[in-house]
Order: sequence, then C-alpha cells, then structure tokens
Amino acid sequence: MNSIQMKLKTMAKSQVFKFLLIGGFCTLQNIVWLYFFTTILGFHYIVSTIILMITVNSLGFYLNRRFTFKKQGNNFWQELCKYHTVMISSCLTVLLFMYILVDILHFWYLYANILITVVMTFFNFFLHKKWTFKSLKK
Repeated sequence: MNSIQMKLKTMAKSQVFKFLLIGGFCTLQNIVWLYFFTTILGFHYIVSTIILMITVNSLGFYLNRRFTFKKQGNNFWQELCKYHTVMISSCLTVLLFMYILVDILHFWYLYANILITVVMTFFNFFLHKKWTFKSLKK
C-alpha cells in the first residue's frame, strides 16, 4: 500500500473525519429541509430552523454516538442529555447569528445558514468529544 492510500485510510478512521462526514450529511439534510419548510411551505426561517435543530440533531446524535465516537451501552440517556445541551447552546447561537445575518445584514437565509454551520462545526466537535461522549474513567 502506498503512502497516499495509507494516509487516506488513516484519515477515514479518524473521529474528525467521521464527525465531518456525518455533519456534512446532516448539513445537507438541514439545507434541503430548510429550503422546503421556508420556501415551499412558507414557514418563517426561524421556525424552520427550530424544527430542523430538533430533528436533524437527533439523527446526528445517533450517527455520532454509533459511528464517530463508537459509544454503546449504559450512558445513553446521559449522553443524549449532554448532546442536546450542546445542541441547544448551538441552536441559540445559530438563531442569534441567523437573525443578525438575515434581518440586520440582509444575507440570504441559506447562505447565512451555511456560513454559521461551518463555524459551529468546530465548536460542536470539541464539546462532543470532550464532554458529551467523553469516556468516564473508573
């Protein structure tokens, strides 16, 4: 196996890569459904964002718990509570910045959402790795 293949294999196993892959999938879901709820159904972008924070974040919890951080067993409810605590803080931050970017600075709501998502990804990974899915030492 050459060095490029080894680097790609190592990268594919890393938590950051898996988190970004799952985050990319969830972001795609978020953008598609945000457009659907806001443009097609006519919901206010804030209402659409709240709906998506609940649904897409629940999917993200399951995928990150299972594949990124490979957690199983006894700490499910504790991790779920921590995950949603992080995501609520993230949601409040997203809502604040959506308001600032869309209503004050007049960004298009989808561009604003993409920009905020990129920035929040690093914040969320750090908190989930260091707090939500941290292994308890016995």
